[in-house]
Amino acid sequence: MSGAGRSTALKVFEDLGYTIIDNLPQYLFAHLHEGIQEGNLGLPLVVGVDVRTLGAQAGSFLKTLDKLRQTYNVKLLYLGCHSDVLMKRYNVSRHRHPYGHKTLAEGIQEERERLAPIKAVADYVIDTSLLSVVTLGRVLKNIFTRATSPQLQIRLISFSYRKGLPADADIVLDARFLENPHYEEHLQPLTGRDEPVAKFLQHDRSWTSVFTSIKQTLEPTLKGFKNSGRSYLTIACGCTGGQHRSVFMVEQLAKYLQKLGENVMVEHRELGL
Repeated sequence: MSGAGRSTALKVFEDLGYTIIDNLPQYLFAHLHEGIQEGNLGLPLVVGVDVRTLGAQAGSFLKTLDKLRQTYNVKLLYLGCHSDVLMKRYNVSRHRHPYGHKTLAEGIQEERERLAPIKAVADYVIDTSLLSVVTLGRVLKNIFTRATSPQLQIRLISFSYRKGLPADADIVLDARFLENPHYEEHLQPLTGRDEPVAKFLQHDRSWTSVFTSIKQTLEPTLKGFKNSGRSYLTIACGCTGGQHRSVFMVEQLAKYLQKLGENVMVEHRELGL
């Protein structure tokens, strides 16, 4: 989607050592296979496309993609965003939408409809509505950093239910069963990363049994994701304010998963970390 972070993503891929092609016209995209075979394009390669590149129909793009997949390991990444957030971004940036002949809302909706067939077959769909530039960069690096052997990338994110669930969460855990440190005056300014808060929550009589159940559920779940060839998983932990309980739960899960040898990235959305 235009305004969803394509330029940011391309910069991240460039930092990761990929060859970048942006805004490749549709008629040239159809000849991409020949360009790679002739050695004119370096691999690994990232091609940035938007609705202007694709033209009126997505069919020919998908046919070219299928042709490339017969020879190369091709992954399709779709960056999306909620319409209201896109409208705010356009109003702030003052950039013109590709369908500028229509109202902004109509242009965004038409673009969404035209890109729907591509989104439907994408290997990765990332909603950037609630992601900062830094966070989007972290997510992309965790998925697309080249490694000698594939490994499931686990992203743990804490959040506030007041501000909405992370749109790309695969598993959501609710930490609101724990006693709320917010009502303890000496703990109120702290976060779930601080030792006093951690000790307070660890003494909650529900914590040990619930965390044991979570671990017993996660182990076979992670195994199943790995066996299915999944390369990226987001586990979100929420509480009322996103400051104490959810942060604590994410930190505890991170320690546990790291002991298992998993590749873990931690994000505390409401703390900006």
